[in-house]
Order: sequence, then structure tokens, then C-alpha cells
Amino acid sequence: MRRDLTSILIPFVYFIAGATTLAGVASTFAFKDDLHLTIPQVQILGSLGIIPWSIKPLYGLLSDRLPLWHLRRKPYLFLAGILGAVGYFSLATWVEGFAGAAAALLISAAGFALADVIVDGIVAERSRTQKEAGRLQSICRASLLIGALIVSYASGILVTWIGARNVFFVTGFLPLLTCMFALIITELPEEVRMFSFRKTWRSFRSSLTPALLWSAFFLFLWRATPSSGSAFNYFLIDELHFNPEFFGRLSLISHATGIAGVFVFRKFLLSLPLRTIFFWIIMASVVLSLPTFGLIYGWYEWLGVSPKLFAMADTLISAPLAEIGFLPLLVLVARICPKGIEATMFAVLASLMNIGLAVSDLGGAALSTFFDVRGATDELPGNYAHLDTVMWIAVLSSFLPLPLLRFLPETRTSEEVSLPRDVSPSEEVPVAAPLEPEKREIV
Repeated sequence: MRRDLTSILIPFVYFIAGATTLAGVASTFAFKDDLHLTIPQVQILGSLGIIPWSIKPLYGLLSDRLPLWHLRRKPYLFLAGILGAVGYFSLATWVEGFAGAAAALLISAAGFALADVIVDGIVAERSRTQKEAGRLQSICRASLLIGALIVSYASGILVTWIGARNVFFVTGFLPLLTCMFALIITELPEEVRMFSFRKTWRSFRSSLTPALLWSAFFLFLWRATPSSGSAFNYFLIDELHFNPEFFGRLSLISHATGIAGVFVFRKFLLSLPLRTIFFWIIMASVVLSLPTFGLIYGWYEWLGVSPKLFAMADTLISAPLAEIGFLPLLVLVARICPKGIEATMFAVLASLMNIGLAVSDLGGAALSTFFDVRGATDELPGNYAHLDTVMWIAVLSSFLPLPLLRFLPETRTSEEVSLPRDVSPSEEVPVAAPLEPEKREIV
């Protein structure tokens, strides 16, 4: 029974995380129209919200070293749900400016990061082959996307019907489901085991091989390239007059086609070398970014279509690639974790990726400030004259991790490398001797 509940726990946590994207459109419009935050402020909020995700190893050490009532899973999972709910309820009630929004996002993010840590170790321990790692990560991503898909269209409609604040209030109840699940899972009390920081550090230091260090650098750089998401969203609202309902429609398309991307990765790409996958993802991401520029340059007018139709087509193309590009990162993290300290190393590498994501948001804020890209306010009109420059820098920076591909290790087992080309990687083979201009996920 305990094993079955643990198996349910993995997709459940990700499903709830996906369902909280119900507040995604509400955040965009609340930050812009209610709290009157600037583009750099919104991107700084994105960086601050990643801080709790960047200290995940601390949560792992606490749950291992400091069981509550001799339990390592239930109390921390319950606390995670409470923190997630408090963050959203704060946005729904007392938050009136940048400082309040930052505090609410930090609280909520701490809850989701804490819940995520619980399942990270399980995923890493079960990822004994690239195929198994890909299978588990596909389950996690599919669960998250299904949760997001279910609420995606409602995320826009509800902003129009009940207002952004009330959408935050409704979203706050979703993390409480994690609390309910924590109460019903089975966990036997354990005595506190002796923990040696010296021994853990010795094991950690001995695992820092050149292959792992190059992989860590690659993961950080891949995620740290500048982002232009907030500036582009403000442009869509101010210049193209996209409303909350249409943002919800784009979210629906994005998550539906994102699930298709997960299927493509698991069915057709899982047996390929990660270096090959990453190379073509970089090439494709730059090429497929061009339709996004069409919304800025007005290419839809040349084609005789509306900007909304053009935006939907752009999302239809780019969303699957975003998922195909994210999942190999998770597979790489899971496969390079040394045996014996899988959970610790997984948390460290995931935190490094999240720090890169924070750097990406700060880079985007710096670019928006430098080129004076700003949203419209009651006092001043918006200025998007140099938005295309900001986005070109962001897109072309995708090439930066390219030279590091040659240093990535082979993550497939010898059996997977010798897999016959005419056999699907999803089949059992006898063993012979993870519309926006980019989709960025927190790990």
C-alpha cells in the first residue's frame, strides 16, 4: 500500500503545481493594471520567486536530519501545502505593491519547492537508465501539463468574470489538496539517524568529476540566457490589445501541444544521445522564434490575418519544442547524479538551474531598462520601440551553450547505446551482457 501511495505522490504533486497556473493570466494583469508594476519589477519578482527553489538542498537536509514527530514526509508535505495557500491568499487580499507581491511569491514558492523536494529524491533513485529517467520525467511533466491544461482556458475567463484578486483566492485552495494528501499517505515513524556533514561533504566532493562539472555549467548557462517574456506580454496587452480571455486561449493551446511534445520526446527521442537532442533544440529554437517577431513587425498584416490568429499559430509551433527542450535537461540531471547521494546532488543541480533562471530574469530586466522598454501607465504611454532588439539579444543568446555540448557525458547505458535502430525505445529490449516567447520551468 505504501508503495502504491508513493507512486501516486509523484504525479499528484506535479498535477497540483500545474493546476496553479490558474493564476498565470491573473498575475500578468494584476501586476500590470492593479499593482502598476513596471516590466523590470515584474522580472525581478520572477527572480525573487526562484530563490526558494534555489535552496532546495536545505529542505532535503532538514527533512532528513530533522523529522517532525519521527516523520520525514507527512509533516513537511502538509507544511508545503499551507505555505502555497498562504502565498496565493495574500495576493488575493492584502498585497498592494511590489514589496507585498514579493513576500507573497516567496511564501508560495517555498511551499511548492518543499513539496517538490519530497519527490525529487524518489525520481533520482529510480532513474537507473536513460530510458527509466525519461519515463519518470515524462510522467512528471505530463502530470503538470494535464493539471495546467484543465485550468488553462479558465485562467483567462475567470479574470474577466471575477477579477484577478478572486482568481488568486480560488487558486489558494489548490495547495490545500496537498495537505489533504499528506494526511492520508502511510508513513512509518523513524528514529533520527546520525548525520555526518563531513561524510556527506566528502562524498559530494569526490563526485565532482569533470563530466559532472561541465554538465552543471551547461545546465546553468542554458537557463541563464536573458528572458524577454514580461516585456513581450506587456506589448501584447498595450499594442495588440490581447485580453485575459485570449491569454487563456493561448495557454490552452500551449499546454495541449506541450503534452504532444512530451509524447514526441518519450516515443521518438528518448533513445538518442542528449548531445544530439540539445544541438537540434538550439537550432530549432532560434528558427522557430521568428514567428514571434512577426507580431512585433506586423507580418500578420502582410499575410492578411489577424494578430490573434498569428499568435495562436506561433504558440502551436513553439509550445511542443519548449517541452522537448526541457525534458532532456531533467534526464541529464537525473542520470549524472552519483549513486549514494542522488537526492542531494539532484537538489544541488536543480538549484543551480533555478539560479540560472533567476539570472535570466535579471538579464531581461536589465535589457528592458537599458533599451527603455516600458509598459503603458496612466501617466505615460508604453515604449516598445526597441523591444525587437531586446528579443533578438534574448533569442541569439540561445547559441551560448553550444560549445559546451562536446563536454557532456554519455548518459545512456551500454545496452541503450546498442539498441537496434528498428526497435522503438518505448519497447522492452532484452539486455545483452520537463504564448509566451519561451516556456521556462522551475525545477
